Amino acid sequence: MISADPVPFVPAFAAGSPRSVRFAAALLAAGLSAACGNNQGGSGAATTPVAPRAQPRQLTGLDLFVGRSSIRVGQVIGPVVAYGRYDDGTTGTLQAVWTSSDPAVAAVAEDGATLTGIGSGSAEITATFEERSQSLEIEVSEPNPRSTVDRPDDLTGPQIHVVYALPSNAEDRNLDRYGNIADSFRAIQGWISEEIGRELRLDTHDGELDVTFLRLSFDTQEGDGTNLDLVGRLLDEARAAIGQKANTIYAFYYQGRATGLCGSAPRPGPAAAVYVSDSCSRSIPGADPDEASTYEAVMLHELLHAFGAVPDCAPSLGNGAHVTDDPTDVMYAGVERGGRDEAVIDTGRDDYFGHGRASCLDTADSPYWDPVSPGAASRAGFRPRVRIPAEDRPLRCGLAEH
Repeated sequence: MISADPVPFVPAFAAGSPRSVRFAAALLAAGLSAACGNNQGGSGAATTPVAPRAQPRQLTGLDLFVGRSSIRVGQVIGPVVAYGRYDDGTTGTLQAVWTSSDPAVAAVAEDGATLTGIGSGSAEITATFEERSQSLEIEVSEPNPRSTVDRPDDLTGPQIHVVYALPSNAEDRNLDRYGNIADSFRAIQGWISEEIGRELRLDTHDGELDVTFLRLSFDTQEGDGTNLDLVGRLLDEARAAIGQKANTIYAFYYQGRATGLCGSAPRPGPAAAVYVSDSCSRSIPGADPDEASTYEAVMLHELLHAFGAVPDCAPSLGNGAHVTDDPTDVMYAGVERGGRDEAVIDTGRDDYFGHGRASCLDTADSPYWDPVSPGAASRAGFRPRVRIPAEDRPLRCGLAEH
């Protein structure tokens, strides 16, 4: 590049001679001309190319995300989110404006922060951004009837009875009435039926999961301090309130926290509990009946403890009654689990499920399983429908006495 302020060249002529002045002036003019890019027919002078102006990407469509398309009267979910699709293949969230076709059925906040069931029926919620809009239908139904007793059973023999337990001072989130607990078990059943060809033998009434509501005698602060004893206290109160039933494992969704734990159970034993609080996960049980998440993985983990897992004879036993061979195993305990959203049941089938060794407890022999139809049996290479947020890792479990 030629400088815009060249140093004058002094030729070997006498200073001040007319010829020397004319020659120096010619050189200076040539330098300035080249510096300004005046390259009329010449070569060797640098020019600065003009970058082409980037064309803005064009919005081609909208996609909507809602956690569920059916909710109950009084239930609040959210946020609902609009994604833009662009002509360059990219996507991105949009600050759409949301409306409801019938606010008396489903009310949606203008910014999509909440969606609330108001009355039975169906309504369309619509997201609008610039000139485009997209809608989806929301079904709203009445909440489930609440039961404080163990209702008549559809089946006899060993079974798992589900309890929604609230401390005396806890806000009622209606996890039983809004169907969250039933959907949580639907997600578990869908997951395990495809992975191991089994389903949990759940207590049902008239074809629906029988969930007992239990308001506890102790408050949240008292519950927080019990830690490993908490599942035992829940079991004592359930037995006192709804009676003792033989061949029954009680599965508790406790709306409260236990310091450092997401769940606990005796091994083996008559109870399993998950602790529903922000200290475990910011998700809710049954957020998606088609996909298991944190609370579903914790519940299955604790039930497997109640069935006897992981036995002392397991080759990969470690960290208490857990396995150490595969961070994706639902019975794994360790920080290495962070960042992995998979959860599988006994990798290699050698520790606690399906190993077939007569000398070692095998939870596949538990009476609390039912087989599923051949079409839903385990298949090679299946990736379980489990999505556990990275921030919920590792799953924190405690073993209790019984």
